[in-house]
Amino acid sequence: MICEMCGAEVPRTKLVMVEGAAVQVCGKCERFASSPAVRTKDGAVLLPGVADRLDNREKRRKEKDIYESTGESELALDSGPRVRQGRQKLGMSHDDLAKLINEKKSVIIKIEGGEMRPPDKLVLKLEKALNISLREVIEDSGEVKVADSSRGLTLGDFIKVKEKKK
Repeated sequence: MICEMCGAEVPRTKLVMVEGAAVQVCGKCERFASSPAVRTKDGAVLLPGVADRLDNREKRRKEKDIYESTGESELALDSGPRVRQGRQKLGMSHDDLAKLINEKKSVIIKIEGGEMRPPDKLVLKLEKALNISLREVIEDSGEVKVADSSRGLTLGDFIKVKEKKK
């Protein structure tokens, strides 16, 4: 192989970037390189930073299925009773738990009564303090669910029913 900088015949060359140009150089000329070159999947030669940005752009542009089950965990429907049971199991009062996690007593009471949905940070604090789990993994069974009659039919319910009929 021939070094593209000095023209020497060498057994091995290395692909590097020299002032924005990708060239094959020998070990002696490698010191002039600004950075190693990166060859992409389609064969193009780029600077490492540019290649990273292009990879990140591809990942962001990848289409996501919003109906796909991700196996993520959601706050359990019975989180209030779980907090109450965990607190009572440890023999704590509302005040004790509130002081332990640095929250107001009224917040603890509202969570236990189901009047308030705790934010993620508070969920983590409660899980750690009470040694309980307030999250459940939600799996999509793929079956169409009929809308709750108390709230009526929503646009989302209608779309799911239409898709299932096709």
